[in-house]
Amino acid sequence: MSLELFNILIKSKEYRRSYYCEKEIITASEYYDKKIYLIENGIVKISRLTEQGEEMILVILTSGQVFGANLILEEFHPNYICESLNSETVLCEFDIECVKRVIEKDQHTEFDLLSIIGKQFSEMERRIKVLCNNSAEQRLVDVLKEFKDKFDHLSDNEENIIIDMPLNQDEISNYIRTTRVTTNKLINKLKNNLLIEYQQKNIMLKKDFFKHYK
Repeated sequence: MSLELFNILIKSKEYRRSYYCEKEIITASEYYDKKIYLIENGIVKISRLTEQGEEMILVILTSGQVFGANLILEEFHPNYICESLNSETVLCEFDIECVKRVIEKDQHTEFDLLSIIGKQFSEMERRIKVLCNNSAEQRLVDVLKEFKDKFDHLSDNEENIIIDMPLNQDEISNYIRTTRVTTNKLINKLKNNLLIEYQQKNIMLKKDFFKHYK
């Protein structure tokens, strides 16, 4: 994402580049700092705790995506937990007060901020549409397509697509709001229909997968 707002902040050194290892918490509700985070490299899981204390995965973000920008419009501290999912996640962190000062000096950058916030809401809107589908199978397919766009690389024959999955089966079940048993059955169904291959955290989407689920 190339925006003048970020360029100004980076050129004036009004940011911090931070490195997080796998499973390291970036920020959480109990010590939430008002920052906008740009993912330079890596994967970030954003989740929240239910009233029963169980994790609910909201969205998975990757390089070039932004989170935290909505806090510039809000005074409350959301009950979110942001966690790195790979061995080295690199973030550019911008203090919201610094962002406000830049916007006050150059009002054109306000459009950049609105664009950033709009992209955040679009990502959440896409997630809501996926979760509103009554079919657990379709929710799984939609998530596989989402991860294909974010994490895929082609196999040797360039016909099948291998996804380096950021989530295990329990987390996938959480992400599509179904049970581990149901997720396992759905994955086995796709395997038996020769639409995918699944091994540990790698899923290969076969060529016929895209013909079957257009």
